[in-house]
Amino acid sequence: MNKEIFDQLPADEQVVAAKLNSTADNMEVPQDFQWKLETQLMDAYQNKSQSATGWFAKLVAPAAWTIAAVLGFFLFNWAIRSLAPSEQAPGSSSTEISPTTFESNVRQGNICEGPLALAHGYSVFLSNEEKTEFVDLDPQRTIGELRSLSWSSSGEQLALVGNTTGTGNVYLTDSAGGQLKPVLPNSELGYLMDVAWSRDGKQLLTWSSQNQTVYLISTDGKGLIESEFTLQLFATPQFTPDGSSMYFYGSAAGYTSGLFEFKFDDREMILVSSLVEDDTAFAWSPDGSLLAYIEMDRGLGEARLMKIGGNPSVQTLATMPIPKGSGSSIPGVANLSWSKDGTKLIFEFGRNASDHAIYLAYGDGSGLIKLVESAHAPTISSDGNCLAYISDKQAFLLDLTNVSLTSALPAPIVLTDLPVGRSVPDFRLDKLQWKP
Repeated sequence: MNKEIFDQLPADEQVVAAKLNSTADNMEVPQDFQWKLETQLMDAYQNKSQSATGWFAKLVAPAAWTIAAVLGFFLFNWAIRSLAPSEQAPGSSSTEISPTTFESNVRQGNICEGPLALAHGYSVFLSNEEKTEFVDLDPQRTIGELRSLSWSSSGEQLALVGNTTGTGNVYLTDSAGGQLKPVLPNSELGYLMDVAWSRDGKQLLTWSSQNQTVYLISTDGKGLIESEFTLQLFATPQFTPDGSSMYFYGSAAGYTSGLFEFKFDDREMILVSSLVEDDTAFAWSPDGSLLAYIEMDRGLGEARLMKIGGNPSVQTLATMPIPKGSGSSIPGVANLSWSKDGTKLIFEFGRNASDHAIYLAYGDGSGLIKLVESAHAPTISSDGNCLAYISDKQAFLLDLTNVSLTSALPAPIVLTDLPVGRSVPDFRLDKLQWKP
């Protein structure tokens, strides 16, 4: 405001004028507007159309309303400019970076790389690169009825067990879902159930439910070893890390059912735990140094996740309550597996599809977390960032980087709907397995 005008104002009105002038400066009212306002005030002063006392006070209100209107106009224009897309000169690029999300990182292949293999409805599928759908690996039904699948430790090959009219065979394909190749060109092994790899990728382990025979198959198709012994297999045998023996859940002569070790050379049978009661309730760590299994202590009424190896050599990692008594119906355990770094274990626990829940346990025994209700077939990506699982006919992903014993669980994302298989699916045969 012009100092000449300011000095001629009464003392009590100079306070109001000073505030008005400061407000105009803060609002960055254009200088032209301020000059016009001051000119009008000067003219009014010189005309003396009204008494000097209070003439400025009468102009203060209209001037304030004018300035407020101008401020509103400038704020409105600022809002319009901020919402409208800015024009850029040709060849220029925006410096703004769009926010990334867990889902976008997965779809773009920044995390959780590699395909997911899916066994569902007695068919086999592989996820596409963007993780938006599952692609049928056997549209011509070459392998017949799919029973099991397993990645090699290197992730270069996927083994599939299929059966046609009672005759089973093991087929191999690569991580891109290439041509299916039978390991045994003229198989007469009977109905095969499961398949597991040796750590060096040179042998496959499978078994027939018709004659309880275990087969060791060379992956080059040049060798087949049959091992018949007095036992009852209930699920997939697994090689020990050194390949000299196998672990399996079943029963043997002179023993109750449980987890056993069978040595290939001298055919010695060793009972590891008589309290193991489930098909896939045991797993070796990726480096082969640790064995984990879940046993059901009906006397104490608890399920225990056990670890053998390391320090201490035997450790209880977690416990869960189960009904007491030998005749009680207790929940089942399935798909126990380790994260690639050996720090976490994943498994599902429940009586049926609707009440199965997925749990995460820490390998050092520091805690147990229930991750998902009403879900099954869990598997952890090789980088440890993603948990994939099945729930309500859909495949989901959970961000494991935001999971801890103290934090709230993140919301999962839908990977895709499950495809239609060749027969009515059985959730107990559903399997997801991330490429190592």
